[in-house]
Amino acid sequence: MRENKPRNGKKSLISIVLSIVILIIGGIYAYRNYQVSLLNEEINTINTSGKVNSEIKSSGKYGEVEKALKDYVREYQAVAKKASDTVNNGELLNILSIDNIKKDGPEFVESKKLLVALREQCDEVKTKLPEMITNEYKEKKATESGLSGKYKDLFISNIQLDGELQTVNKSIDKINNYFGKIEEVLNFLTEHKDSWNTSDTNVQFTNMSLVTQYNSLISSLNIAAKF
Repeated sequence: MRENKPRNGKKSLISIVLSIVILIIGGIYAYRNYQVSLLNEEINTINTSGKVNSEIKSSGKYGEVEKALKDYVREYQAVAKKASDTVNNGELLNILSIDNIKKDGPEFVESKKLLVALREQCDEVKTKLPEMITNEYKEKKATESGLSGKYKDLFISNIQLDGELQTVNKSIDKINNYFGKIEEVLNFLTEHKDSWNTSDTNVQFTNMSLVTQYNSLISSLNIAAKF
């Protein structure tokens, strides 16, 4: 008569294999969730503060998404900065200095050319930024970064720059208003070029009415400069 062998050993082996498989699957999900949380933390920081940490916190495909997002936001911010850079232009800062008034007045040809160029720079920013936040532009950047599928979707959907765009546009409007006030002063000096001269430190007009008008223009300019 044939004796049946116990199967406990086989069952134990199957249980061990299943346990290992479950642990592996659990580890994969835990790893993925951890990477997603790292990525989301960086995205939240960018969306709430606009600050971009140069360190890539996540890894694998999520690290690739994080790097692509940070590169994109830095590109956006670099374009936006071109507008604020206009008000720090060295020639602009000295445009109403007594030295420039002596050199470029009374027609102020070079000074007015500078204002045109700076306005154009701001207008380019105002045109470029809305293009950069479209899904079409984001898709292009995602493709350039080698992202596809759900990782491409993560890139496109997570960074929201609409609020920042509104802030930049308001700043540009204030900057252009400031340029306009400078131009008003220059035009006033050109219009009344026969009624003023310069000393070592300031502009001197031939009558008080012009002094009052000029001071009013300067006062409006100083208010516009507070942006």
